[in-house]
Amino acid sequence: MEKILVSEITENQKVDSIFLVKSKSQAMGKTGKPYVYLKLSDKAGEIKGYIWDNVDKLAPLFETGDIIKVKSKSSLFQNELQLSITEIEKIDFKNLAAEDAALFFKSSKNDIESMYNDLKTVLKENLTDEYIIKLVDKFLEDENYVKLLKTLPAAKSIHHAYVGGLLEHTLSMLKIGVFLAGHYKNYVIKDVLLAAVFLHDAGKIEELKIKNNVIEYSDEGRLLGHIVLGSSAVEKRISEINGFPENLKLILIHSIISHHGEMEYGSPKRPKTTEAFLLHYIDNMDSKINQISDFIDNGDNALWSQYSKPLDRYLLNSLLFLKR
Repeated sequence: MEKILVSEITENQKVDSIFLVKSKSQAMGKTGKPYVYLKLSDKAGEIKGYIWDNVDKLAPLFETGDIIKVKSKSSLFQNELQLSITEIEKIDFKNLAAEDAALFFKSSKNDIESMYNDLKTVLKENLTDEYIIKLVDKFLEDENYVKLLKTLPAAKSIHHAYVGGLLEHTLSMLKIGVFLAGHYKNYVIKDVLLAAVFLHDAGKIEELKIKNNVIEYSDEGRLLGHIVLGSSAVEKRISEINGFPENLKLILIHSIISHHGEMEYGSPKRPKTTEAFLLHYIDNMDSKINQISDFIDNGDNALWSQYSKPLDRYLLNSLLFLKR
């Protein structure tokens, strides 16, 4: 569906598009007939919407904070555009394409499709083990997995907490992993490291969701966490590959379950292989640099940041500091 932005709507226009419901209220008209008044929005602004007919049928379909697809027609009333809505469909965030999600939520500065193509290229050019390739392909061939990889954030709030953040984080880590695999080539199994990097946050596909314009944890995320969910997803797909070596499975799963580094940070085990150590350090580094870069990009040229609770310190914008 082609998205019509609020800023593109003109008078007497048929508007079939998706919007975020900023507010919803029901009232009674002068004739005693109920109607619903909405404020609809996207990244370009807000517009009023009204449901005049079939209120009993349409009103229960959605709530404030939902994304809805509407069929409507625009009109001008008291010099202000509004929409008369005749049909409504609630859109599940999981079914929302990344480019559509970016119309409503904070998003990666990088183009989603370009990042995804880069990710596939890095994997294709560097993986050589036939079983690792089959495993990676199982995830890349899963349309729902790929859609959520492109759309979901990498975390609820600490780092890469925006649409496309999970993909951005994974791609950044893969590029670092390629370099370190070459730098430590005598001590690291490159395919295991890169597969572990690609799959270390696979559980976030089930752990995180966006609802009411807010990143939230799913029930599965709260009860199990992405490490358990991710290792289960990887093991499930490994079981579908005939002849997948047991030792290869063991060191790959170990890397995934130990990538938080310490048990107090959620890892069932601490890293015990070169690949697991590198995965942990790459993940930790990329998340911290993202927090620093977010301050530099959005700090309104402040020299010092507000206190960062995740990093337990104030941050200095060294680029500005050296210009003083």
